[in-house]
Amino acid sequence: MKKRNALVVIDANQVQPFWSAPPNRRELRVLLSPKIHDTSPDLAVGLVTIPPGESGNSHFHAAEQETWYVLSGFGKLVIGDERVDLKPDMVVVAPVGVTHQIINDGKEILKALFIFSPAGPEEEFIVECDYVKR
Repeated sequence: MKKRNALVVIDANQVQPFWSAPPNRRELRVLLSPKIHDTSPDLAVGLVTIPPGESGNSHFHAAEQETWYVLSGFGKLVIGDERVDLKPDMVVVAPVGVTHQIINDGKEILKALFIFSPAGPEEEFIVECDYVKR
């Protein structure tokens, strides 16, 4: 990460990944968070990479909306009682308090940006490394 005045530049390849434990094995990289950067508390951005046959856990956020932008791969997003087929260049929003789960039922890696508004839940996935404020 490079910081120049108010500009924040992050290379996702330089961010330490967090691997969730089985049975919901996926890689998460927190790219932008007020816990790490001098940015707004209203937003956090990360990258999730889900291998074929894996998924995130079913959960909800009591105070945050979660949005996904699918970069590559195919899968499903379960939001409440609805199932949405995921494909590249798709945006899906899970409202505050609604249970959701991302699933890779495709044959290739599923990659998506996740966005929390306001920030907060991403703190669980921040890996201690050089770019994290101490």
